[in-house]
Amino acid sequence: MPDQTHKGQLADQAFLFGPEDGRAPEDGATADPIDMQIVASTYRSIVDQDAFEDMIASWAAKLDQIEPETGRRRGLSQQLFGQLMMARHTLETLDIPAENDPLKRAITDVPGPAVVLTPDGRVAMANIAGERAFATKQGAFLDTEVIAPASLQDYTALMRAARGQGNAAQAILTVIPPPETELPPFTAEGYMIAVRGQSGAHVALRSLEIAWEPSVSARLREAFGLSAAEAEVARLFFLLRDIDRIAEARAVSRLTVRTQVKTIMSKVEAPTNVDLMRLLAMIAGREAMGQRGESPVWQDPLGREDRIETPDGRVVTWTWMGARDGRPAVLLRGFPMTYILPPEAEDRLRRAGVKLYALSRPGYGNSSLHKDLDVRQDNQAALRMFLDRVIRQPCLGIGMSNGFVPLLEEQQANPARFHALMAIGYTGVLDRSGIHRLQPIQRTMMRMAAHTPWLAELVAKSAHRMMRQHGVDWYLERAYRTRPLDMRTCQNPEVAALIRNACEHLLKQGHGAFVRDLQLAGAPIDAAIEALTIPLLFLAPVLDGVFDEMRYRQIERRNPRIRVEPVADAGELIFYQQSRLIVDRIIELSRAPQPA
Repeated sequence: MPDQTHKGQLADQAFLFGPEDGRAPEDGATADPIDMQIVASTYRSIVDQDAFEDMIASWAAKLDQIEPETGRRRGLSQQLFGQLMMARHTLETLDIPAENDPLKRAITDVPGPAVVLTPDGRVAMANIAGERAFATKQGAFLDTEVIAPASLQDYTALMRAARGQGNAAQAILTVIPPPETELPPFTAEGYMIAVRGQSGAHVALRSLEIAWEPSVSARLREAFGLSAAEAEVARLFFLLRDIDRIAEARAVSRLTVRTQVKTIMSKVEAPTNVDLMRLLAMIAGREAMGQRGESPVWQDPLGREDRIETPDGRVVTWTWMGARDGRPAVLLRGFPMTYILPPEAEDRLRRAGVKLYALSRPGYGNSSLHKDLDVRQDNQAALRMFLDRVIRQPCLGIGMSNGFVPLLEEQQANPARFHALMAIGYTGVLDRSGIHRLQPIQRTMMRMAAHTPWLAELVAKSAHRMMRQHGVDWYLERAYRTRPLDMRTCQNPEVAALIRNACEHLLKQGHGAFVRDLQLAGAPIDAAIEALTIPLLFLAPVLDGVFDEMRYRQIERRNPRIRVEPVADAGELIFYQQSRLIVDRIIELSRAPQPA
């Protein structure tokens, strides 16, 4: 059955793994000084954002003791096991932490519509009311048609200032929602938000007016006995503040509206119009404040998401880029926080006649995760269903990082499924030695997932809690602080919104997909590499911290159909650093002749 999770933007999720999954405590194992460091840093990491690295370092030292290849067999003591189970229980029962991300706060501490824009006008964040009123979603560009003509100059000046080309740090704007929303124009504040490490500033646009939520009308009917018609008159009185305009809106006489307003005043015990307005404002404000913090669940920024659902509860979703009726190519993302190509890349795919399907693997975005299957079975079931029902012909398969693994397994099971494969970035299976060259966080987490997945999940849930409190930048900074190129990419406002969207695509259902993907990267499918009968291009980023050309050339010797292409000026985020090259190769390989 699908995993049942909370549907928040970065949802909480119950633990998927238990101590029975992997190494259990050993009766003869004794306590070790490192154990005390692990316990202390584990508890601190729940509340202290700077303790996470200490926990990782302690576990790295511990793993050196318990992993078989070290020749040492000291395992988990009963004392350490007991403390870790208590920490696990603590994480399960703690309340969701308050947001400390300045961009997230900008959309959650206001009851009305709010969006945050990157300096180039792309939506970095939006609350639910903001998505509706501004007719946009995260990762898309804001359509300036929603800015009133009289405010457009001030808006343009504010956006120029965000790019360092002016000093208009704030503005008062009129926003005109699209007609289909049936929302009235409203006044909004615009101001800049400086984000640490980024050259440009983000821009927040937030309503200065109190919205009338549908629950306000229901509350008036419930509490004061207003009829449906009277509740509607009260709503229009609050929004229009004019008897004549209310009469026009309802197509009734001025006298009828006056009579209805007097009846409302009597029922709510408001002696004057001013008192009535104050009461309505108080109720609307309280209902609106009940919407604070309500962010949308992850959504496809392209607005093209489609899905397949089966009677047994499996859901497979995808979006696409390029030409609507073009040659199909299928992209599976992996660990790196990359999912959607920049607009200029999509334009090139469109002109080349390629339709690039971006599939959400199990646990990503809105695709269901099935914990009754292991991660390889789950991924293969989802991929096979998508290929059978949607693609229905040989195509190009593209895997980002460990997203390459399901493609390789499916090709081994069904040799006619793809006419070529493409791997982008470190995959795990193409170079097993690369795990020892990963950054400390990734390396330690993969080691834990291989032998004690329940411990990897404990660490992942702690990290996920910090991301919910401090925003995705908390993770990005720790993952890439020792990789200058990747760090600069994260700080580039032109792709920052896409990276944030990719983070939320991975974590929308919780931490589970990440932990299972750690296992996927170590899948024992080396035989599939030797057996490969179609071309495989491996784009290997030179600056990802894992690149070893001598090791990668050995892959070519394992199978002459494999070609390794080192990519300069590229790290783990190669998808955004060398998107032009990636699109070039996708176009070339999609044109490759299919086997007879």
